[in-house]
Amino acid sequence: MNDFHFQSMFKKINLYGLMGILILLMVWELSARWIWQDIQVLPSPIQCMDMAWQVLTAQELLMHIATSLSRILIGFTFAAVIGVGLGIAVGWYQYLGLAFKPILELLRPIPPLAWIPMAIVWFGLGESSKWFVIFLGSFFPIFTNAWRGMVGIPPVILRAAQTMDVKGFELLLKVAIPAALPDIATGLRVAFGLAFGILVAAELIASDSGLGYLIMQSRETSRLGVAIFGILLIGLLSMLADGILARLLKKFVSRGRY
Repeated sequence: MNDFHFQSMFKKINLYGLMGILILLMVWELSARWIWQDIQVLPSPIQCMDMAWQVLTAQELLMHIATSLSRILIGFTFAAVIGVGLGIAVGWYQYLGLAFKPILELLRPIPPLAWIPMAIVWFGLGESSKWFVIFLGSFFPIFTNAWRGMVGIPPVILRAAQTMDVKGFELLLKVAIPAALPDIATGLRVAFGLAFGILVAAELIASDSGLGYLIMQSRETSRLGVAIFGILLIGLLSMLADGILARLLKKFVSRGRY
């Protein structure tokens, strides 16, 4: 009964979300055609699709999508591995936390865009500099949430495990990390969304492909409709990717904790 109830609620949420998107598109379409009436200022959704269809072939569009997704996945994967590992270590070993906290507070407020000049100097104009910018934008939410999850473990859980002779590294692997998994999962989801947001900035670095490149090129050639199409496509891909990641993390967290 409970499973059926949650499934029906999920379907209702999806239905309401779809209706909201359709209403927004309808208002946008009517406003663009009847109020603004200027394709150079606000093209309608249909006009954006038509411009993109005229400019891009299916092969070109798939190439831009594949290039951007590969950059996001590589930068995010590095951030996930290093951020989770370092966050667990810093949260578990108190002396590491004391040493890393000033560094974290110093670097965390710096926006990833500020690192682009250094990325070019250190890694050149190739893919590595783009991965680095996406890595930086994704790293801190992952690291911070992993750290918070580790230091926020209720002491009673650790003491209970210790009374059953679970100590040392076994205590970390079997008790502490599983208890911190919800916070780690939250950091991963937040960072994955930020990676999509940083994509356009990362692809400013001497790119000749990718959705960020497509948006900037369309702006420079006064094809606003194509740029808006690219922006919406990034949003759609981000939403789909977040849904997939959320399902994977939910299964992983439930298996890790029980």
